[in-house]
Amino acid sequence: MSISSPALPPVSPSLFSPERAAGTLALVLGVGSHAINGFVTTAVLPDIIRDLGGQDRAFWVFSSFEMMAILAGCLTGAAKVRFGARSPFLLASLLLAGGSVLAGLSTSLEGLIAGRALQGFGEGMIIALCYSLIPDLFPSNIAPRVFALLAGVWAVAAGIGPVSAGLLSELWSWRAAFLINIPFVLLLFVLMNTALPARAVRPATASDTTARRLPVRLLVRLALLAASIFLLTVIGELHAPLPLALTIAAGLGTAALLLTFDAASPHRLFPRDAFRAQTLIGLGTWIVFLISAAAAVRAVFVTTVGQVYWGLSVTQASYVAAGLAFSWSIFAVISSRAPSRQRELTYLTTGPFLIAGGLTLTALAITTASLPLFALAAVVAGAGHGLCNQILMRSLMYTAEGEDQNLVSSILPTISSAGIAIGGGLTGLIAIVTGLVAPGSEELLTREAVARSGASVFYINAGLTLVPALAMLVLRHRLTARESAIANK
Repeated sequence: MSISSPALPPVSPSLFSPERAAGTLALVLGVGSHAINGFVTTAVLPDIIRDLGGQDRAFWVFSSFEMMAILAGCLTGAAKVRFGARSPFLLASLLLAGGSVLAGLSTSLEGLIAGRALQGFGEGMIIALCYSLIPDLFPSNIAPRVFALLAGVWAVAAGIGPVSAGLLSELWSWRAAFLINIPFVLLLFVLMNTALPARAVRPATASDTTARRLPVRLLVRLALLAASIFLLTVIGELHAPLPLALTIAAGLGTAALLLTFDAASPHRLFPRDAFRAQTLIGLGTWIVFLISAAAAVRAVFVTTVGQVYWGLSVTQASYVAAGLAFSWSIFAVISSRAPSRQRELTYLTTGPFLIAGGLTLTALAITTASLPLFALAAVVAGAGHGLCNQILMRSLMYTAEGEDQNLVSSILPTISSAGIAIGGGLTGLIAIVTGLVAPGSEELLTREAVARSGASVFYINAGLTLVPALAMLVLRHRLTARESAIANK
């Protein structure tokens, strides 16, 4: 006679069930804060310059944030493995709050830049932790809806960011755009303390104690990490072709040396297979990086092209560009509702080709001077990102095992940010070579330059996007082979 075990209560698939509500809200708030801060800062920058001066240093308002965010994102996965998620969230919340206060109350541009650096480190940790927590808080069958929800958050941020910045500036001043973070940081901290366990993934061991006594290798890796991030971010300030090309090469070389050193360490900062193209995870990280790098041309030039070529206002150009975010969200929902894994894999491989198509349409819009086609291009590119992004991220997150799952999940948004930074530099180099940008010119773009060379820059980036698009076909084959092998065990 056998005794059957009592049936376990069914687990609710809802993202807002009692056991998941705090975690879901925390992810929404963490990602939303990161997204809105980007849009708001862009919108209030003219007011900041009028108040504090420093037009020649405006680049650092953004680059200090990005450098520190990428640095934090690279460190967060290892910190979560060692200390758990709650302690890093506490540190990130304190840094974000402190940076927001410093930036909001600063009486000089230097103080604001320092505040933005603190904000960047805090935001970088928060966004990395948010993505690394998805496999912890949600089973794989619910994850598609999580990514669709977060894509919707980005779309909402794109819609309300510029408007909220204008309202805050009119009701008080640009300082409110930074100080408004404080209540949201407090709420995020409360939610995360409710949703997260205090334990670490890996408890401290004797080797950890030895590592603390002999920190030389860690210091070397941190120095290489900081140097590579600085080199690959500062390229946005360079305009002469030779220094720009040399800086990009130096940054990539330093990053390659860092990955080599890190792979030999017992306590890695990066996933074991990161950027090893012969592995599934390695190929996936390359695809994330290359798609972001090739698509960076939109972040660099699209809004400005809308203004100088079609005479749009800043707000009008921003909303045309934001069509990408809205389309991304709609197609992320479609992707999350794929009826089968086969359909998911079809979306996965279709997405990059649509992104390339969106860049091609942008080039055609410039050639034909068609504003409707220009707006449609953003929608097509957004559809490509929406179809493939969450399936790619989810496949990599849930394929990784053990400590690597934390490292992979936390590093993916950072790889995307690094790709945009490097892609922006490469785009700037292409723009100089094609004549779209004139080094030393006071204007970023002119209508004549856009008419002459704008299409070429977007055609070139569309061609570059075909590299990750073809790599995605290989990744699909590897995913299918892996899943078939698991099913046949």
